[in-house]
Amino acid sequence: MKKIIVCGAGIGGMVSAIRLAHLGFQVEIFEKNNYAGGKMGEYYETGFRFDTGPSLITMPYVLEEFFKETGRDIKDYINLVPLDNACKYFWSDGVTFNAYTEQIKFKDEFVSVFGEEEYQGFLNYLEYGKFFFEMSEKNILQSEFRIRNFLTAKGIKNINKFISGKSINDLSNKFFKDPKLKQLFDRYATYNGSSPYLASQIFSIIPYIEFKYGAWYSEGGMYRIAKALVRICGEYNIKINYGHELTDITSASGKINKCIFTIHDEAQKSVSEFDIMISNFTNNIKLTGKEYFKTGDWSSSGFIALIGFNEVSDILSQHNILFSEDYEKEFIDIFEKKIPADDMTVYISVTGKSESNDAPAGAENWFVLVNTPALSDNFSWTDKHKYEYFEKVIDKINSFGIFSGDIREKILFSKIFTPADFLKNYGSEFGSIYGLSSNSLFTMFRRPKNKSDNYSNLYFTGGNTHPGGGVPLCFLSGKIVSEIIRDGNKNSY
Repeated sequence: MKKIIVCGAGIGGMVSAIRLAHLGFQVEIFEKNNYAGGKMGEYYETGFRFDTGPSLITMPYVLEEFFKETGRDIKDYINLVPLDNACKYFWSDGVTFNAYTEQIKFKDEFVSVFGEEEYQGFLNYLEYGKFFFEMSEKNILQSEFRIRNFLTAKGIKNINKFISGKSINDLSNKFFKDPKLKQLFDRYATYNGSSPYLASQIFSIIPYIEFKYGAWYSEGGMYRIAKALVRICGEYNIKINYGHELTDITSASGKINKCIFTIHDEAQKSVSEFDIMISNFTNNIKLTGKEYFKTGDWSSSGFIALIGFNEVSDILSQHNILFSEDYEKEFIDIFEKKIPADDMTVYISVTGKSESNDAPAGAENWFVLVNTPALSDNFSWTDKHKYEYFEKVIDKINSFGIFSGDIREKILFSKIFTPADFLKNYGSEFGSIYGLSSNSLFTMFRRPKNKSDNYSNLYFTGGNTHPGGGVPLCFLSGKIVSEIIRDGNKNSY
């Protein structure tokens, strides 16, 4: 029986481990933190609970298939609940739009806010996204990334759509006249940490998926998903070694033969009894190679504030977007100037809208996220800059009149995370959320492959490799890696 070690107990790492254990491999996980889940986490303070990472699921069938394929009923582990409103959008002139998930309700809201003509544009936009989704779901999203996967008869016929150079923003301009609608659909590029003015029109599949499959959350908090995976690891006798950070490797004949871990007490531990290694992260030059780090086009990072309020907002939904005045300038700041935007778009998640135990009665828990650049020499997140930016974000929220008066007077506590914390906590490249951005086909193709080009026994899984970031794609990443290893070792387990 071949022995596999997984470095990193993120979603992709645990899914890979579970699938391989289900196939009969012996698997062990090593995790730098004292908890599993990677960027999926939770935080408690004085009666409040917060999800600190992913906040919704848009492809529930991917999770359902994982449980089914490992002989389990998803309902025995987590309960995925559909949201009535995927997101509520706010603009500074007072216009709001609720992206209801029920079709008739959505149409009524859409036509009421934007008009019948724009609704037809929306339907045409979705058809465009549907084309890319149907082209990519089986051959790309659920398969190892290979150029030949594009070379189907349909793919060759439509190759110009893939390499046209048209961006998400170009697509918005094609189908919509209302600048608010353009801004709304441009926002989907941020789902993979990219700029709508640079990212390929291929990513129109993101809004298509959301509108087709709806928006879901895990009852009791998104972190229940990570807990479920930990539980299943236990059922397969997969040991998770917490407090073990991979700090070095040795290799011979194109294979990794030893992993060196630093433990919390700074002691070192060497592990050499393994045949295959899976890495749930890509920020290690010995694993990914020097060339990977020369690109420099990293995805966005995030400025996060967890805020407890002593009042409940009547106008917020569970997911909310407060748009900036000049969207293009915001992304120029983030990706060209590499500085936090002065006028920022603010995302607010309030899980207490669905989970009464997430905040005390008469109070509210806000997860606030603002897109920021990855770490660079252009800006440093000192304590001074961190708190100054927090004040700017609060000013921006105040301008939308979420509460009467200054919301500062209603804050019970706040906890702030910056890109420096993303680097420290998750080891993501320069504090980025998704590693390399998808701002060009060049950088998309340079993302680490699921099977390493540098070592014959090394594989990558998780949000920074193929097929991308987000909970469902991390599940798919784990599936892809397990299938590559299965197919390459059919007679060894």
